[in-house]
Amino acid sequence: MWRKPLHVALLLPQLLCCLLAAAAVWSPCESWLAIGRWRGAGRQLVARSRVQSRSSLEDDARTPAEEYLESLGFSADEIRKVKARYLRRFNPDMSSMVKPVLSWLSELRMTELQVKKVITSNPIIFRGSLEGNLKPVAQWLSSLGMDGSTVATSIAKFPGMLGRNLDRSLKPNAQWLSSLGMDDSQVVKTIGKWPIVLGCSVDGKLKQTAQWFSSLGMDDLQVAKVIAACPSLLGLSVDKNLKPKVTILQEQGFAGSQLVSCIARFPMSLSLSSTRLARRVSILDAQGLLTEKSLCNSMRLTDAAFAARFK
Repeated sequence: MWRKPLHVALLLPQLLCCLLAAAAVWSPCESWLAIGRWRGAGRQLVARSRVQSRSSLEDDARTPAEEYLESLGFSADEIRKVKARYLRRFNPDMSSMVKPVLSWLSELRMTELQVKKVITSNPIIFRGSLEGNLKPVAQWLSSLGMDGSTVATSIAKFPGMLGRNLDRSLKPNAQWLSSLGMDDSQVVKTIGKWPIVLGCSVDGKLKQTAQWFSSLGMDDLQVAKVIAACPSLLGLSVDKNLKPKVTILQEQGFAGSQLVSCIARFPMSLSLSSTRLARRVSILDAQGLLTEKSLCNSMRLTDAAFAARFK
């Protein structure tokens, strides 16, 4: 009865030795497998690194377009801006886009500084169509009654207009200005002063600001006059910018028709910072000189001239 357990007991050391031997054999195999896995991962990393290196070399390689811009006097920083804003590798076709577009901008009689501003601000124009997109915008501005110099200046101030749809974006905004009661010369004047008006949302921004001016008691003619005189007011926030400034005037006794008259006579007062406006109003009031006329006149002065006159 005891022989079986004894026999098994005698076999246990032999089994243990077999297991240890198997482990000894397996361990190197496992190591080699691990090494193989690392080698595979290493090969993938090397391949990926080579791809990235090629991509990096492509990015670092100067394209003909970059070299051409440099030859025209674009600085390294300006070329970096162009590449960053182009949204893809900056390699537009030289013969069909780069040279014709730059030649056309020069034909508009833009200064070298204006050309650089247009290209660095909106290099995507090199991905558009000169005949289908760019020239029609300039021709439309001319059809409004703009002279060549104003056309060039307007495009330089707002290069983004060259990438906008003429019928769906630019024309409706000009038509909205006309709907305020502006005549053709006022529309041209407004766009020339602040061409970004062509890029604003009519329903989301322009109408809301015009309605706010009306809520102050202005008639349509006064609203049109204010916007034509200082169109950049259309870009300011009503709640965060315009209303607080009107509150400053109201706290000093300007209200009703007097408030409306003050803004209509000198709308630039609302383009000043709230701090600057409050300071000037306070100084005039302290000296007993705060009237509609003195306020409007003082707003035209530089800080140095105001300080000299109202010590």
